[in-house]
Amino acid sequence: MIDPEKVRRFWQGRAAVAGKVAFESVANLEQDQSNLQLKIDDETAKVFDWLPAVAGMSVLDLGAGVGQWSFRFAERGATRVLAVEYAQGLVEIAEVEARRRGMEQVEFQVCSAEGFDTRECFDLVFISGLFVYLNDDQARSLLDRLAGFVRPGGLLMVRDGTGVGVRHEINDRFSEHLGEFYSATYRTRDDYLREIEGRGIELLRDENMFEEGHPLNKYPETRLHLFMFRRPA
Repeated sequence: MIDPEKVRRFWQGRAAVAGKVAFESVANLEQDQSNLQLKIDDETAKVFDWLPAVAGMSVLDLGAGVGQWSFRFAERGATRVLAVEYAQGLVEIAEVEARRRGMEQVEFQVCSAEGFDTRECFDLVFISGLFVYLNDDQARSLLDRLAGFVRPGGLLMVRDGTGVGVRHEINDRFSEHLGEFYSATYRTRDDYLREIEGRGIELLRDENMFEEGHPLNKYPETRLHLFMFRRPA
């Protein structure tokens, strides 16, 4: 099982690459410029094709990184975006960027996703690239409270890496791509659905983010997957 302290140190250390790589690369880890733009374009198109119009929505972005998705929601008219991220350095980068963009509707909170709690319910809860960095205990702690963050009739969208056929774990392995040690757990699609079953949200649709043959399907063991759930009204 991956060590949460090593994962935390990895993400705290990502703030140090700001200014050396493109803004989006700090949190999404794609450092090839052409692949980065392709990733941004294709993912953004798919996410907002699945969602209804977000204008006027309240959004909770859990594991927000440098706020890259929070800013997309704000750009499309979300009236409140709460971005929760546990790496202080990433939040500081995000706050500077929010001021630069004049996005006063985006609020940042330094907190782990599994430790976050609120009585507020949101129209949309968005989780991107988070569960892969949680061990099973952390993931279940978050799932125990997750439905309570979504208003009745509201949506939960999860964008995360999945294992192809079987769970795939990288435990403190050196990444040539990143130049540092990296840990992640890629649960299967069925693992996600089994854990979420009975927790007060229902699956609306899911599929791999990219079609087979897409250049961003880099590794045979994993696929980026998109899930959309709803809390029944």
